[in-house]
Amino acid sequence: MLRILFSLMSRLPEGVRRHVVRTLMDGVWDALADEVVEGRGNIPDVPCLYICNHLSNADGFTLDRAFRPRRLVFLAGVKLQGTVMTRLASEVMETIAIKPNSPDIEAMRRAVETLKGGSSVLIFPEGARSRTHELLQAKKGVALIAKRAGVPVVPVALMGTEKLMPINESDMGGERLYHAHVRVRVGPAFRMEDLEPEVVGADDPRQALADAMMRRVARLLPPEYQGVYANPPTPLSVARLHEPPSAPAP
Repeated sequence: MLRILFSLMSRLPEGVRRHVVRTLMDGVWDALADEVVEGRGNIPDVPCLYICNHLSNADGFTLDRAFRPRRLVFLAGVKLQGTVMTRLASEVMETIAIKPNSPDIEAMRRAVETLKGGSSVLIFPEGARSRTHELLQAKKGVALIAKRAGVPVVPVALMGTEKLMPINESDMGGERLYHAHVRVRVGPAFRMEDLEPEVVGADDPRQALADAMMRRVARLLPPEYQGVYANPPTPLSVARLHEPPSAPAP
């Protein structure tokens, strides 16, 4: 039934189609998603790069609702264009298409330009939905975008969307919505220079920066969601920089 409905809506003129789909989705979310947003006071009144964990294809619209009336531009995987339902659902938000699991330079360039142009951007640094709901390691590109844009970075944590719209590995266009308790938690903004003490001496500085950014998201999540960021980094690399030089061999 839903496939037929979305197929019919896809034939509408773009402006009408976006309004109809958005209204429909708002009604479904009102009925099924018991959504709580925490930390609204942490949202700055300037363009920001928002970073968030990724659990479900419901994440984008859930966050779009949570941040209204603020306008966000989402980096969204190109595979969302692969089915009528996901294409129309993503169309109601402003998006920059990005190729997953690859260094999509054009998408990153557009994200930086969007931020410098005065709009906020939201990215899922893991690059894919987590099948276990636990955090995956962030991709390096998020650090590059943040450094080049020079805007504040705001960590955001999502919980419950993996139950609102569970992943269907065999048919993404056939994913269904269920009643679920959903929580969006916004943390305090930070600047990339605030992370420098955490990445001193790292073998891969860009990955270390991405990891430091993602640890801010992990702090907003319950332990069962923290995944690879459940434990703080070991300070060995920093400690080595402060060790006195070894005495020369006799």
